[in-house]
Amino acid sequence: MQKTGMYQNHMKDTNNNCNKSLLCDHKEKLFQAIKRIKHEVDQCREAERETYIDSVEVENRFDDLEREIKAEFQNLHRFLDEEECREYDRLRRERQKQVKQLKEREKKIVEQGRDLDKAIMVLNSKLTEEDSPKLLKVSD
Repeated sequence: MQKTGMYQNHMKDTNNNCNKSLLCDHKEKLFQAIKRIKHEVDQCREAERETYIDSVEVENRFDDLEREIKAEFQNLHRFLDEEECREYDRLRRERQKQVKQLKEREKKIVEQGRDLDKAIMVLNSKLTEEDSPKLLKVSD
């Protein structure tokens, strides 16, 4: 039985060595897996950091564009307001010019009307003169 005991002890040692060897292999594989996962975690963190930086840059670019658009429209509004004022001034000057011309024309027409009224009065007075034959002699 001692031989059997030795054989059994030898078998236990061999099984323990196999188990230890398998355990070491598994541990090594787990360490490698952990190492790969840590590397992927690092890559994820780097990608997250880069994505954050990109998102901040995109937000800043859009903020800049928004400011540029706002400034452009403010310039356009200012330009249009100035143009509107110039057009109103031009219109006012043109109105004044035309009204002045029409008033001068009206004044001349009134003067012509007075002159014509005077001419009618002169002619009527000549017609009413007692000496109508004189009028005929003068006009011949």
